[in-house]
Amino acid sequence: MSEVCVNALIRPVNESVIEGLSFPTFLQTEQNLLVAKFDLMKFTPAKHILDAALENGQLQAGSRVIESSSGTFALALAILCSLYGLRLTLVTGPTSEIVRWRLENLGATLHTVTASKNCEGGIQQARLEVLAKLRQSMPDSFWPQQYTNPLNSLSYKPIAERALLAEPRIDAIVGTVGSGGSLFGIASVLQRNNPDLEVIAVDHNRSVIFGAQATQISRMCRETFEQLLAMGAGIPMGNVDFELCDEVHWVPVPKMVQKVHQFHRRTGMLVGPSSGAALAVAEWRAAQKPWQNVLTILPDHGIRYVETMFNPTWLKNWSDDLARDWDGPTDIISLKDVSEGWCRFEWGRRKYRNVLGSDPAPRPAGYDP
Repeated sequence: MSEVCVNALIRPVNESVIEGLSFPTFLQTEQNLLVAKFDLMKFTPAKHILDAALENGQLQAGSRVIESSSGTFALALAILCSLYGLRLTLVTGPTSEIVRWRLENLGATLHTVTASKNCEGGIQQARLEVLAKLRQSMPDSFWPQQYTNPLNSLSYKPIAERALLAEPRIDAIVGTVGSGGSLFGIASVLQRNNPDLEVIAVDHNRSVIFGAQATQISRMCRETFEQLLAMGAGIPMGNVDFELCDEVHWVPVPKMVQKVHQFHRRTGMLVGPSSGAALAVAEWRAAQKPWQNVLTILPDHGIRYVETMFNPTWLKNWSDDLARDWDGPTDIISLKDVSEGWCRFEWGRRKYRNVLGSDPAPRPAGYDP
């Protein structure tokens, strides 16, 4: 939808601000590795979903938007609702002080769920239950439904087109998976240009998205999952296209943190743990197959992690975990073999049911490996 159409419904916005937040910077960090570095990747789907709702009348100036998010989608909605003259209610998990300040400074009303209370699906399901109750008292509110809305994936088409301008031949794409929109939205466009494109998903070893059944993970991975949650999930994600996926990597949190710090030393750029996970896999893949051109997605700026990943006191608390390292993944043949280390599984573009024998399901209540 054009800015002209949007502006007919809402107060004028600064088009240069919208443009600056909508697209990543493309960086060639290795000879065969192209990086799409976002400051706020979820701005892309948030804008696409809100614009569509304004165009079809689901939203009008002054309407209320309500969503469950603690991270970049929450911040993207807060920025857009401020620019568009919309009201915003967010159901969040624990957030850093700087994220909370930004959301409230932009006018969002926050309802914080501090813990999962041992419920099925973890804190994400607990937040959705609070959201459902709030929606009953706000019947006219608009719910973007980022986890299942197909507009999430479709919004990334312009990103894929810009990637092809930067590198016309892309052989593999590496991306972390949360809602599933970015990796599979971009990959679906790139595969039209190259049907042999390999799609490599990166997940957290406590996540249920690809059916990992880890029986033991490190204390750092377990105890920082909700604190650093920007990838992985405790509930199934409707925008994950399993039949596009060639392989899955589960990267331990210490490796994410190490890679983020290394990237900062090399470039001076501050990125978050999801970016560290994507970089670890993408750099490994680019080195393993130097004849391929690899694209990876860095979805988040590091500012929301200044109280954790860039805090010397926090880092000291995890010094034993951070002393470990992994040069590459261990190949596994069963999802029961996902461990506290870096693991790789050949998914083979199969349906979830064909891999696990059942449909995607939330994390069981009480799961605590």
